[in-house]
Amino acid sequence: MAFIRQVLLANANDSMVLAKDVLDNSGRVLLTAGVTLRPETIGLLRKHQVVSIWVKDKYDSRNREITSIQNLTCAATRLKLIYNVQNAFSNHEKFSVYLTELQQVITQVVCELSAREYVLIYLNDIQIKSEYLFMHSVNVGLFAIAIGMAMGLEEEELILLGMGGLLHDYGKTRVPPQILNKNGPLSWKEFCQVKEHAAIGYNLLRLEERLDHRVKLMALQHHERCDGRGYPWGITGSEIHPLAKIVAVADVYDALTTDRVYRPRMEPYQAIAIINQGIGSQFDEVVVRAFNQVAVPYNIGNVVTLDNGLRGAVIRINTSQPARPVVWTEQGPLNLMHEPDINIVTVI
Repeated sequence: MAFIRQVLLANANDSMVLAKDVLDNSGRVLLTAGVTLRPETIGLLRKHQVVSIWVKDKYDSRNREITSIQNLTCAATRLKLIYNVQNAFSNHEKFSVYLTELQQVITQVVCELSAREYVLIYLNDIQIKSEYLFMHSVNVGLFAIAIGMAMGLEEEELILLGMGGLLHDYGKTRVPPQILNKNGPLSWKEFCQVKEHAAIGYNLLRLEERLDHRVKLMALQHHERCDGRGYPWGITGSEIHPLAKIVAVADVYDALTTDRVYRPRMEPYQAIAIINQGIGSQFDEVVVRAFNQVAVPYNIGNVVTLDNGLRGAVIRINTSQPARPVVWTEQGPLNLMHEPDINIVTVI
């Protein structure tokens, strides 16, 4: 397991170990991954105007204003979820056994999150490496819970959301891996095979009598869209189950912000913008408004340009308004939550 995080160079200290190569503006490697920072190496990075770096140590307690999906569930809980999802997806004969364990862990997660004052979807503070399908399933489950909490859903529905997120792509276990992991665009025939996973997953989950029917509907309907242009049935907004609408947003967000074999990941602010552009046509407006309350558009260390002409780096996320972070500029820190007339216009 690899635990890495992004920190501002201003917050770096001796003994931190680089998790990724550090490049200058021309793409030349200044320091390689694995190097332990020293005063002279930090000075070198400052000389080359490096803003942020990736390190291997645990996340900095100074940034605890962020209560994120990645760190609010401890690594052990996330690993347990991944382990059980992987086993459930890989061993159909023992699916019922792992299903019980998944329900227990998701119930524990909902209880943990319900005790938090803030729950935000914040990427890149801790990364646990695992096969995409399993990690994606866990992320969608956790993201869906966060959105549901912002919507004020009761604990029972939050648990169902978590289970629906974990199992929404169960049907992909029956899609050939060479198609799922193809390094390039799918042919029309291959795309049609992938689209079958929603109905396949639903039919497989129907066999589990103990599983709530709403969880099964989330597997069936998470690719349906409000304008009727989704699949497998092409149903419209009023016909799509409300919980499936939540999983749909969580699914798209995690997919867009994750590296795939055929494309690099998007930055969170880019993915959030795409989802907001789909309000009414693809996604339910109420769900997206709740998503906007918990989705953090910027990463610590992002270099941004403000509409007052200043340029700076994001140094802290405000939990009550994640889209209005604290930015360090040449004039000092600027808390956008307290400056309603100043906005971020670009991320460099």
